[in-house]
Amino acid sequence: MPRPHVLLLLSACAWSLHPYRVVFRDVHAAFRSEDIHSAAHDLGGSVEHVSATSARLHLPEDAAAATLAERSVLVRYVLEEWGAGATLQDAASRACVPPNSPLANGASWRVRVQTSGRRTGLVNAHDQTLFKELGGLLDALPGPVRLKDAEEDVAVLMRGEEIVIGRVVARGCAAHVLSQYRVADRCYRGSTTMDATLAFVTASFARVRPGDLVVDPFCGTGGNLLAACHMSRRPGIGADADARTLLRGTANCENGSLKLDARLRKAQNMANVGGRREKKRGEPSLPSDASIRRNFLDRGLAPPRLVVSDVAALDGRLDDEEYYFDGGYVTVDAVDAIVCDPPYGVRERVDVGVEGAAPWRPALFALAAKRLRAGRRLAFWVPSSQAAAPELASEIGRELPPSLSVVAAATQALGGTRARTLLAVEKS
Repeated sequence: MPRPHVLLLLSACAWSLHPYRVVFRDVHAAFRSEDIHSAAHDLGGSVEHVSATSARLHLPEDAAAATLAERSVLVRYVLEEWGAGATLQDAASRACVPPNSPLANGASWRVRVQTSGRRTGLVNAHDQTLFKELGGLLDALPGPVRLKDAEEDVAVLMRGEEIVIGRVVARGCAAHVLSQYRVADRCYRGSTTMDATLAFVTASFARVRPGDLVVDPFCGTGGNLLAACHMSRRPGIGADADARTLLRGTANCENGSLKLDARLRKAQNMANVGGRREKKRGEPSLPSDASIRRNFLDRGLAPPRLVVSDVAALDGRLDDEEYYFDGGYVTVDAVDAIVCDPPYGVRERVDVGVEGAAPWRPALFALAAKRLRAGRRLAFWVPSSQAAAPELASEIGRELPPSLSVVAAATQALGGTRARTLLAVEKS
């Protein structure tokens, strides 16, 4: 027989925006806050608090929570939060099952305990202490207990110094998605291709949504664009000054009608079937049919439209059919997002960080100011020393045109004293 005070709690709880708890994977802690803020914003929700291991937010419904879990590769799972506290007793006393929850309406259930970062005697769902503290809450659930094939999981989350009780709404997509997009499994990749997880984080910083037109002005072998197009489900536009990188294996590489200068025509010939292509130092050996196009098709995505251009000339070439090599020509009035990892490091001999503006910055910012839709974002990486990284956002802000502003920045420490920062710039 359910306890009266618990039934009272069941009927009293109602939210227009329901409370959820996002539990993060143990990777890339620096990018979690902006990643979850971006996802919640696009789903009509709001973020209340982000801790080292989790985030509390409000979303309209379970479907939005499931979409968030599908969107972010930094999410382990999402809970319908019932209560939280410093001890199990405290969390259980605050726990409240929403009346619209499946568990308040007869769904079968089981208890799952997850611990991390603290010592506890609660190691599994059979612990007597667990049921002693949760007895009142669990007795109120009308559905049957099923240890196998239960419809719902009641989660007891113990991470850090906080205990959270709730229902598992959705599990993260990382295992499924990242297994498809591993750099090592792509037929076409370069020595500096962006890590798959960080490529998805870049797209999240740019707030890429389904149906968005995404442009990468430094696409290389297409790592960032691949993740962005997975999220947009629409062919993007990739540009690069190195024609050989873009043309290798593309459908239009033998089109002699294209009006190219001598350098691009030579690169085109090198990409032809049966031709010879110089292998760059450090570049992995690739199969003969490797191409950006293949990378997309192998993952069920429409190939991007490829443009041979450096960033300074890209604004003009976006509207010039003569520079499109693959995926067909598209009229570009405005773009929804720009994602990129501009060249930097020893190999490129490019000035980095706040010590001196890189030559690509003014052209990239001018492109974003002109082509981005109002309210949309440019997300890009900038290298620096770890000591200079905290000042990077303000330094970049002084270089931006009046219509652009830095809205987010997160830094990844690299080897030694080096670092790189992912910045999100929004157009007003």
